[in-house]
Amino acid sequence: MKPVADDQMIPPVCAIFRRFLKRQGLKFTTERALILDAVLSTNGVFEADELLYEMRTANTRVSKATIYRTLKHLLEARIICEVLIDSRQAHYQLAFGRQTTGHLVCPETNQIIEFPTDELHQLVKKICDKHDFELVSHRFVIYGVSREAGQQDQAEPE
Repeated sequence: MKPVADDQMIPPVCAIFRRFLKRQGLKFTTERALILDAVLSTNGVFEADELLYEMRTANTRVSKATIYRTLKHLLEARIICEVLIDSRQAHYQLAFGRQTTGHLVCPETNQIIEFPTDELHQLVKKICDKHDFELVSHRFVIYGVSREAGQQDQAEPE
């Protein structure tokens, strides 16, 4: 996970999350604030266990259960979205203030590469318009073998 450079996004997202929690009858706790900060400091796709590891590495004490519950709330508040990459592990990415991206996934190396989908979005919109559908969302994932995985296969003796 790489840090996000835009610190101007944190106050509005924090306010949105506070209002969401209040509507749910929940409190904006210190732990939830720390998890939100950790999520906002990521760029790209992440897993809950990755987030837990990074927070613990930074000496931030938070339980695994609290991370999973908070991610669920962040999903419901539409601050993050789930990225469907595989059926074994949930992956997330920041949704607030981001353009939709596509993902190249190599199951051999677990490499995930994001790419812009502006042209694909135009095509999806055109298809929806043609069939009188209102576009709500779309995802684009390409599964393939990365160059690294291909090189590993060639290097292994049979």
